[in-house]
Amino acid sequence: MRHAFRFPLNVREAVRAHVRAAVEGVNPGRFEQEPAFTAALLGRLAGMVYEGPDGSVVFETTNVNSGGPGAAERWSGADLAITAKIRQGSLAVDKAILAQAKRGSSDDLSPSERDRLVEQIRRMRRITRSPKVVLFPEFDGRRWPEVLSGVRLMDDLPTVPVSLPDYFVRRVLTTLDGDTRPQFVNGVQQSSLRQLRVIAELG
Repeated sequence: MRHAFRFPLNVREAVRAHVRAAVEGVNPGRFEQEPAFTAALLGRLAGMVYEGPDGSVVFETTNVNSGGPGAAERWSGADLAITAKIRQGSLAVDKAILAQAKRGSSDDLSPSERDRLVEQIRRMRRITRSPKVVLFPEFDGRRWPEVLSGVRLMDDLPTVPVSLPDYFVRRVLTTLDGDTRPQFVNGVQQSSLRQLRVIAELG
């Protein structure tokens, strides 16, 4: 399914506008801590992004359990999952990404925080080939999420952050990024990631 979709400008702009509105709709003063901000953002991202003559795009989001015994974040390394359901004519694909969220930019990470992040990426990599890191740098009192390649960061390779709206348009809508395995896509629909634990144990 890679490169299968070539959506016209109006669809790409609808996706960009939806993601930008979700980001701008979360006031960091009301959701100061990273888990609360992540949950609020995921709530705004979820829903029908585009539906019309050129196809449809739906986002479904999952806030991964981080508290309590056996919390999924501890063994999976993930804070969140985002599923995109993309349709265009006879073509259809469901794809999902798994990510760890961090407040600030990658340059703000202390050596110990970076080491912990690398370990979280390793855990996600046992489940999916291309885990992501979503950063929440702050400018002028707003947070503007960016996406980084978890694998490149783990391998200490140069990686350029991409703004969340651009990431969805350039990487998700085009089917460049996202895990399409049905077991994986189904497994990220619950906060417990219960179905993914088998994949993690085999990995």
